[in-house]
Amino acid sequence: MVKSLSYHASLITQHQGSFMKYPLLFLSCSFLTACGGGGSEPLSKDNTAPAVDDSAQCGGNFSAQRHFNKQETNIAYWQIEGDTLQTKPQVTYFTNRSSSLAETSYKGTTPLCELVANIFGADVTDTWQGSDNNSIKTGQQFKYTPELSVSFALPELSSLADWRAKGSPVSMPTNLLQSTLTVWYQNSDEQRFLQGDLSNNQKIVPLECDNNDFRILLSLDDVDEQLSSSLNPAYCEEVRSNNVTKTACLNASVQQENLIQSCRFAMTDIIIPNSQGSKTFVKLAAKTSANSDTGINVELTDININ
Repeated sequence: MVKSLSYHASLITQHQGSFMKYPLLFLSCSFLTACGGGGSEPLSKDNTAPAVDDSAQCGGNFSAQRHFNKQETNIAYWQIEGDTLQTKPQVTYFTNRSSSLAETSYKGTTPLCELVANIFGADVTDTWQGSDNNSIKTGQQFKYTPELSVSFALPELSSLADWRAKGSPVSMPTNLLQSTLTVWYQNSDEQRFLQGDLSNNQKIVPLECDNNDFRILLSLDDVDEQLSSSLNPAYCEEVRSNNVTKTACLNASVQQENLIQSCRFAMTDIIIPNSQGSKTFVKLAAKTSANSDTGINVELTDININ
């Protein structure tokens, strides 16, 4: 069983007033904060933002950790378009409604520090103060939902015939290609959304793990005609049974158990959103550990808002 994070109800109660003033919500609602930060000009939809207090600091003992309790994986097929558009096997960790295991050591009143502490070390509800959109209206409640996503390389196979020549293995070694961190908004209906495109809210983080023995699961499965038309025929075959012809294609997915435990990333610019629909950069470092479920614990180990 994996150790779960402790949740400090007293700490959350102590900062309840601050949370209401500087709400921090997770992966579903709109996620942008109007506090300034991190060596970069604060961002907003119209490129304007309030003045930044460049001297603000969070203190040397700042810490925050949260249980990313939800895990989702995808199935990747070899596609016609080539490597630039090729879907990669991926696993995504994020917080959802039942994610309440969190804690933070931050006890100050610096708005941006408090916002980061709430996003990555609390499970609080905030009030949307931005413009109305399809996901939320002014005055409605939301949460911040952080998400860590990790993609892996497809195994070195040139075709379905090559896979069979290698003995039709059910798994093959792979390597981590890229990891990203995104903070979403989540509305009261548990719908996640962003302000702007994903590319303008997501940051690549240099994730390094103690154990890099990653493996890809392989399977030959039937696909429908619409999907098969976009797939590389070298990894597919037609099978006729009872006067019905079906197409089967090789696919890849990642194993789920304890995939990225004991990993970390160094100080990296992360986009932090706020309740007004604005966002700014903050430099964060973090580490991961396994939990008793398929999720992970994410702990911030360093922060720099200047």
